[in-house]
Amino acid sequence: MASCYAQIDQWMALSQTNRLVQYFVFFNDGDKTPDANKVIGSTGGIYGVHTSEGIVKVLETLKTAKSSGSGGDGPENDIEAILYTIANCPTCENIIHIADNQVTPRDMSLLNKVTKPIKVIVCKLAAGTLVNEKLLDVAYKTGGSLHTLDSDIETLGSLNVNDTIKVGAGTYRLNASGFVRIA
Repeated sequence: MASCYAQIDQWMALSQTNRLVQYFVFFNDGDKTPDANKVIGSTGGIYGVHTSEGIVKVLETLKTAKSSGSGGDGPENDIEAILYTIANCPTCENIIHIADNQVTPRDMSLLNKVTKPIKVIVCKLAAGTLVNEKLLDVAYKTGGSLHTLDSDIETLGSLNVNDTIKVGAGTYRLNASGFVRIA
């Protein structure tokens, strides 16, 4: 996730200039919890802060989240962090998830509990690489959107089963359970 900090910095700057960003959540997949002890929905390592507390507090919260984690296994608790965000900022209308394309959320089984559209900003998507199918699923199944450096896909909700979509270097088909890469 460290290479995603540039995008986080941009959102922090935006929060200070126009007050559209109300709340930040930073997560580290369990605060050094051993991988074998991570439980879906209660992995932890989630830190939230209202932007009204000031940029210094936001940066301190980010630093705490970073220093409290240990890397561990690849999958992360993305959906748990999204649910935490919704619970702790009920007035937040737009939930923006800066997602590491190289890591799959471990807790996709919680996605049906997400009650707001998620705008997924994909980071670590180099030219010619493929978008993680699960990030497409998060955006689609919540009625949200997916954003890369090259495109903003805000029409996922209009897709039907068996429709295809090109994102980055890949082509994906929507089936009954989600997206699968076909090319």
